[in-house]
Amino acid sequence: MTGLDRSGPIPGYYPSAWPCECGGPRRQKAAAGPGLSLQPSKSLKSTTRRLEGRWPVMFVQRDAGELYLQGGARPFQSDESFGWLEKVDPVSLEPIAKSPKLPSGGHNWCGAVVVHENGDLYVTNGRYCHRLAPDCSVIAERQLPKDCGYNGLLILSDGNLIMKDIQLSEPSHFSVLEPDKLEEVDRFEFPENSVGRISIDRTPDGEFVYATSDTKVYRLRYADRRLALDDGWIGDYNVAGDSQSFAWDTCVGDDNVWFMDMGAAAGALAILTPRPIGTAPFGLYKTASGPQHVFRMSTADASDRDALTPFRLPDAGIVAPPLYEQEARVLIAYDSNNGKLGGWRYENDGELEQLWVKDIQNFQQPMLFAETNELIVDDVREDGDYVVVLDLETGEERGRVHTGAARSSGMFFCPGWDRDLYYATLFGEVARIYVS
Repeated sequence: MTGLDRSGPIPGYYPSAWPCECGGPRRQKAAAGPGLSLQPSKSLKSTTRRLEGRWPVMFVQRDAGELYLQGGARPFQSDESFGWLEKVDPVSLEPIAKSPKLPSGGHNWCGAVVVHENGDLYVTNGRYCHRLAPDCSVIAERQLPKDCGYNGLLILSDGNLIMKDIQLSEPSHFSVLEPDKLEEVDRFEFPENSVGRISIDRTPDGEFVYATSDTKVYRLRYADRRLALDDGWIGDYNVAGDSQSFAWDTCVGDDNVWFMDMGAAAGALAILTPRPIGTAPFGLYKTASGPQHVFRMSTADASDRDALTPFRLPDAGIVAPPLYEQEARVLIAYDSNNGKLGGWRYENDGELEQLWVKDIQNFQQPMLFAETNELIVDDVREDGDYVVVLDLETGEERGRVHTGAARSSGMFFCPGWDRDLYYATLFGEVARIYVS
């Protein structure tokens, strides 16, 4: 059975509850601990901070009370391109320490931050990777080999760092860096272009990296500091031809890989920058007009596949992956363009049974407080973006609060320490959501 990221500690990562985006390399997006424990007599409140001209991407935890925020330059508001890291107060969200502007090689894209087991933080932004001390000072800097933006950053079990460039037409490339001086120890050319972020599963049979192309999911094996294509595991998710567009990130649970397509639907991409990312601007990328699909592929046999069409509405689109909770065997999927979100039970015979569907326009990467079954999503309304707490299995709404942001952008939630969580959006706002 697939391991749980939240069971931690995860080799290579700092022993915190949320040392990287999605809480761990399998991207299960589930946090340990009591969560919000939101009761009918309580309500949610928010503290919002706006960062002018900046793109806040994600929060991560280090030691208790140590909260870090990573981001870049906000598209359309700045002619510059740069990355940055802040240590922020976990209540006010005001900065305690700041990095200098980190070079990005002219590329604006949402990179990533991880907290390494050595205690330092590593950031990718644009074409660069940086190592920073807990006070946000720069220890090491490395220009990455491809002149384009890199998408995401994870840590392998031996402590090495892995990242991939984002490409729309040319083959993507992986880089593996050692954590001391950020020297490259391996480089691997992917069989196709790849847009979504990677996930990593550590199993008794080896360490595997999953990444999507426009129509396939590939698996790489990592061993002895080298990446190699697993020719015996390649999954095809092309089920709808020209009406279908590429998948974003994968997540791993219940010995399956889970993901959604329709990543290039025009409505969802309207929230993203049309500046060049890789070899072509998203604005020129071929969009599609079909319904949303959600896929399950067995990690034992990629041909063992399910394709669910959850809402059957045209012009679907998403900019973030689904959530799968393997202990409850519940899949959470959504269609951002059409404002639909729902839950399905994965049955022993491989069927997906619908539990609930709601009219919620979620763009963010969902998050789960597993012990309390509190599913965290966002809901874009005419008056702005709300964080919403739902019951994982029934869809019952337990609470909602305005984030202070007008729009959402597929960024990341992060759990807090005191019945709270954190929110970030491309458009400059970050928020602490807490129980009143």
